Amino acid sequence: EGYREILDFFVGGQESAYGWREILQQLYQRGVKEVLLGVFDGLPGLEEAFRTVYPKADVQRCVVHKVRNTLSRVRKKDQFEVAEDLKLIYRAPNKEMALQMFQQFESKWSSKYPREVQSWANELDVLLTFMDDPSSIRSVIYTTNAIERTI
Repeated sequence: EGYREILDFFVGGQESAYGWREILQQLYQRGVKEVLLGVFDGLPGLEEAFRTVYPKADVQRCVVHKVRNTLSRVRKKDQFEVAEDLKLIYRAPNKEMALQMFQQFESKWSSKYPREVQSWANELDVLLTFMDDPSSIRSVIYTTNAIERTI
C-alpha cells in the first residue's frame, strides 16, 4: 500500500543463519507469508535464512553498501573514478546496459583491483535484481538505506 511498517524489533543475538531463520520464521508464523523481495546489506547468514523461509522471493544486495565496501579497498587516487564507473552500472537504464557497463568496469579495473572486481562479478546477480523492476521504484529497492533510517 506504499508505506513502511515495523513488524518487530529484536535486540542483540548472533548474526548467524540459524538466528536469522528463527526471527524470519516468527514473522512468517505471525502472518508475513508472502514476501516478494528481501533487500540486504550482506549480514552473515541473513540471505541464507531468508531464502529458506521465503524461497520464492527475490534477493537484492544493497548497492550502496557494496560501493562503500569496494571504495574502502581502492587507493584514494582511484576512488572517484571507480565510483563513477560503478555508477554507470547501477544507474544504467536496463539490465543489459548494466551488464555491458560491468564488462567495461571489469576490463578497466581487474588488473589493478582483481579482488574487488571479482567480488562484484560473484555478486552481480543479487546486486542487479532491482533492474527487473520498474524504473520508478528502483531507487527505493537497490539499497537498505531507507530501511536503516526507519529506526
